[in-house]
Amino acid sequence: MSNKNLLSGKDKALAELVESYETARDQHISIYMDAEDLADIAEWYDRNSKFDDAAEVIAYGLKLHPGNTSLLVERSYLHLDLYELEDAKQAAAEITEERPDVTILRARLLVEEGRIEDAELQLDMLEDKYSKENIIDVAYMYLGAYQYDQATEWLSHWRWDKEDTEYCCIMADSLLDRKNYAEALTYYNKLIDNDPYHPQYWMAAARCYMGMQEFGKAIDACDYALLADDELGEAYVIKGYCFLELGNDEEAVKCYEQAVKFHSIAPAYLNSMVGQIKLEKEEWEKAYNELDLALQQEEDLKDPITRSSLYAGMAICIYKLGNEKYEGQALDYCHKAIDIDYLNVDAHLLGGLIYAQRGERQKAVDMWEEIGSYDNTADTWSEIAAYSTEAGMYRYSVSALEHIEQWKPDYPNLYQRLTMSCILSGETEKARHYNQQTESPMNEKYMENLQTQVETMPDGETMQVMKTYLTEPIRRRKG
Repeated sequence: MSNKNLLSGKDKALAELVESYETARDQHISIYMDAEDLADIAEWYDRNSKFDDAAEVIAYGLKLHPGNTSLLVERSYLHLDLYELEDAKQAAAEITEERPDVTILRARLLVEEGRIEDAELQLDMLEDKYSKENIIDVAYMYLGAYQYDQATEWLSHWRWDKEDTEYCCIMADSLLDRKNYAEALTYYNKLIDNDPYHPQYWMAAARCYMGMQEFGKAIDACDYALLADDELGEAYVIKGYCFLELGNDEEAVKCYEQAVKFHSIAPAYLNSMVGQIKLEKEEWEKAYNELDLALQQEEDLKDPITRSSLYAGMAICIYKLGNEKYEGQALDYCHKAIDIDYLNVDAHLLGGLIYAQRGERQKAVDMWEEIGSYDNTADTWSEIAAYSTEAGMYRYSVSALEHIEQWKPDYPNLYQRLTMSCILSGETEKARHYNQQTESPMNEKYMENLQTQVETMPDGETMQVMKTYLTEPIRRRKG
């Protein structure tokens, strides 16, 4: 997929082509279609995340037009969008024709391998290198690969009319990719003013609102997109996410069901999402059942973040259900989640806790410090402190909280937690020191009583209350 925001005139023509193709397909009628039309249909499906439909039309097209360049180009881009780089390279290797879109595709594959200089050498082969069309195509190629500086450099080779639709499209998409949502929205609003029935402009506006955490406005933008195309599955995906953020799980599920209906997401994504909702509600068995269904369809989950969250969620469910027989499986799932996404905080935290409770404290520390080095934030170290407290590793909890103090001493409840952690770890002088840093210090006698109770009744009610307070930051992330 070129990742281009196609112009409205072409979109309207494409809509008619797609309708003709789908009518014939649904009625099992064999029709002849031009290879370029089929490639455009494939790009439209890909752009709307209808990957199975894109693959189907490409396969159909190549039966009608074996070795067609446009169809092979779309096949390569489809593999890229599915995180299948080797398959993308293989599809590109089948192309023998030399033309600009092929040259740009080959450059994109080099960029995906981190070979920017080689990609630029490839682009030197373009005829009329800095034509308007080439500049747009190359800029979008770089944007699709998150290489913003290169995209900007290429755009500088043309004197743009700032009211030009093409200019507005590429600037809007560039700003959106850079997460400059408010400025991107000004361009999308210009585009919408000129063409209020363009569903992709409304979808882009929805993504801007979502990035600005204006979820109600994002839902409204999706609804406008659906007025133009009531089968736009992507709109239901975004609406579902926004409803989740607004705490409306019921509407979120309905939206994701529609997204499944229109093939924007596989059923496995719906199972995973429902499982994560149940996880948030601490309905462990129901969450496990939904996530297990998703796991059985793991091959349909192309997004590595979703797959990693799935394994982490399964691990949490197993742990919370308390069946020691499956403790090893929970740990295996934690490692699987980390193998897929090494920044999965939940998997590191829970994996460390399981190791600690098995008496393998060094392995626990290794897992916690690994994620602490990758995600060196106060929130992550706060959670490490909470998990180490849960494991009874009070001195390490103190160390984790002191790590926060070094660069964020105003972190909420930091000194209260440090005080209690020091009491639990038997570090009396430290406890007194940190107590004086709190907004409402405990008096000396009260602290002594707490210390005495902890020392004489290590499993008593006082300790449990303190541990509950200290483990409160433990969270389960939405998948």
